[in-house]
Amino acid sequence: MTDRLLCGWRVRSTVALPELLEWQGDDRSPDLTVRLGEVDDSLPGGRTISPWLQIDGTGTGLLQVPMVGRFLVQPSGDITIAPDPEASDAEIRLFLLGSVLGLVCHQRALLPLHASSVIIEGGAVAFCGPSGMGKSTLALRFARRGHAVVSDDVCVLDTGSPARVRPSFPRLKLWRDALEDAALSTEGLERNRRGQDKFHFIEPQAGVREPVPLRALFLLRRTTRGEQEGIERLSTPLNILAALETDTFRMPIGRALGAEKALFQARTLIAGTVPVYTLRRQPDAPPERWLDAIAATVRG
Repeated sequence: MTDRLLCGWRVRSTVALPELLEWQGDDRSPDLTVRLGEVDDSLPGGRTISPWLQIDGTGTGLLQVPMVGRFLVQPSGDITIAPDPEASDAEIRLFLLGSVLGLVCHQRALLPLHASSVIIEGGAVAFCGPSGMGKSTLALRFARRGHAVVSDDVCVLDTGSPARVRPSFPRLKLWRDALEDAALSTEGLERNRRGQDKFHFIEPQAGVREPVPLRALFLLRRTTRGEQEGIERLSTPLNILAALETDTFRMPIGRALGAEKALFQARTLIAGTVPVYTLRRQPDAPPERWLDAIAATVRG
């Protein structure tokens, strides 16, 4: 069994995690352990946070995903998975490296943004927004230009001085048309979920091991009637704070764990030290048209 690297943590897992880089750090004990085992369908003393999630007074979470499995996530870093018999390996990893990762971040008072990020001009540039806004597609297009992928979908921040992105993995979740538009084939790629025309693509040689200073944030937004496409820097701290709260990954979990103060402080630091922009565009706008403008904005 080869230990893996995730957001600076040493991960020991009986579940294969091909997206993650091999651990090459010190001989510390694992920060996270992942194993298969029995998981009850309810959490004693747990509060229902959503139809899929319960959290108890110790901060332990029980995530139940229909047709995928149950995930018991303890603050100690122990994660037990009871997979559904029909679940694919890709589906189990999808939720382990998505919702479970978000829960682990909130347990550890780290700020996870709903964002993908790449390295531009020596720093991490994150593309934030709800599902379907093209975060992964933008990351893919930059990756094809030689920019390393730092994270996909969940962007974990250390909000010291400066704020840094903890690299997760170079796997991107992409719809078939996004891959084909980039002249890439879906042959041999794992499906994101059964029956879904979305695939897991790993950019070769794209992994990043060390935390990367956060250079800029782009909030991806659809244009509404009468709005112009374009990039605009946000200058009002309250607007930045509100936008970052909206784009915090699994924010209700943070509230349930009592982490609101730490999350607010993290967002405040980012609002005061990191340039934040909105990128408004038509839903069907080709991502390629924005790459040079984003890079030029980052360069200043």
